[in-house]
Amino acid sequence: MPEIPLTRVVSVTSSDPRHPAENLLRPDDGGRWRGAAAGEKQLSVVLELGSSRPIHSLHIGNDGAAFVEVLVGSSAGGDFQVSPEPPPWPSEVLWSLQASPGALLQVLLPSAALMSPSESRAGAEPRRVRLFGPDSLVKGAAQGTWDRLRVVLSQPYCQSRPFGLSFIRVFAAPEEDEAAPEAPVSEPG
Repeated sequence: MPEIPLTRVVSVTSSDPRHPAENLLRPDDGGRWRGAAAGEKQLSVVLELGSSRPIHSLHIGNDGAAFVEVLVGSSAGGDFQVSPEPPPWPSEVLWSLQASPGALLQVLLPSAALMSPSESRAGAEPRRVRLFGPDSLVKGAAQGTWDRLRVVLSQPYCQSRPFGLSFIRVFAAPEEDEAAPEAPVSEPG
């Protein structure tokens, strides 16, 4: 599966200067993105993808968030920004961003747990990695072509630690020529 690179942070609701959202653009560097302060209940970031392709799977490295939701959109209708007030949790299947009425987002990955309430309160397993394949993604959204990704994180169980992501990787479906070769059929002889 070819990886779709992340090329730019379009907007972010909150970011620690020591752990900026731009770290998500370089997943191999070991940096992470965290909110600016403890006590935030929800964070979001809009990322630009390197190419408009259907999305096959997501690899998400957590950094203390309890839930993640991923939405997709296109910049064709205009460049969109994250509103300072995120939509109510969970977000609607389709909703329009205030900065660009033509820019609609669709849910690609419905809200998924990254940590349980007890793990969140104890700070246990904050860096878990989750792999979301085609069965986890909303089929209609996964089959479209998108160049924007909005990642919404939530941590309603622990207000004493900042949270964010260690990384996010986006993968396209394998190309026809990348598919595994079929085994040759031998004729009985």
